[in-house]
Amino acid sequence: MAGITGPSITALFEGNHIVEIGIRVHNGNETEHLSPEKIKGLAAFYELDTLIPHRYTSLLVVNLYLLDKVSGISPEQVINEIKSLEGLAPSQQTKPATEFRGSLLKGLWHKHFLPALPSAFAHNILNHFGKDGLAKLVEEVFDPVKSSTVTREMIDELSHRVVEESIVDRGAAEKLTGEWIIFAKEDGMNYYLCISPHASGDENIANHVKVCAHEFPFLSKYAS
Repeated sequence: MAGITGPSITALFEGNHIVEIGIRVHNGNETEHLSPEKIKGLAAFYELDTLIPHRYTSLLVVNLYLLDKVSGISPEQVINEIKSLEGLAPSQQTKPATEFRGSLLKGLWHKHFLPALPSAFAHNILNHFGKDGLAKLVEEVFDPVKSSTVTREMIDELSHRVVEESIVDRGAAEKLTGEWIIFAKEDGMNYYLCISPHASGDENIANHVKVCAHEFPFLSKYAS
């Protein structure tokens, strides 16, 4: 997912202040630079100052921008999950927020959001059916005892059951998974740090947190 790839983002500092954010977009050698003023404008566009004033990082804003610009994913999907975490919207049917247990990220939290991408839905379908479940469903629906040939009705039934028995059921049970919103809890409030693919690994996420530490000094206890 190019839109949330952390290593393509760099920050230029003067003292403790960000002077410029650099983004390397994965379309050749093009590099786009976002100034602090541009980041503030994007944050206003996403209404973050209304939703979570003083509790989001510049990196989160950049991540939202790249989701839209590079991956074609609406930032609203992330913002709706944040609203849910803030108690301002109902559950988005994804898994509940979970605290990291590994030594690099212990004490930080992540919340799934479900990008509207075929790969994300395929991942949930495979998770639901497990190793052999999907094959067994195909055998059940395409049972030669019912018909010696595959009929249109069989195909429709299989399509319906794959969706109904995976996406719909997992959603009803709040078990849908996707990519991660990384956040910290401090003084009873959530601080939203960045967005990361769940497969990116703890070390990469920890490096992202280090980028954010200058904005929220309490993060130093996680980014040492």
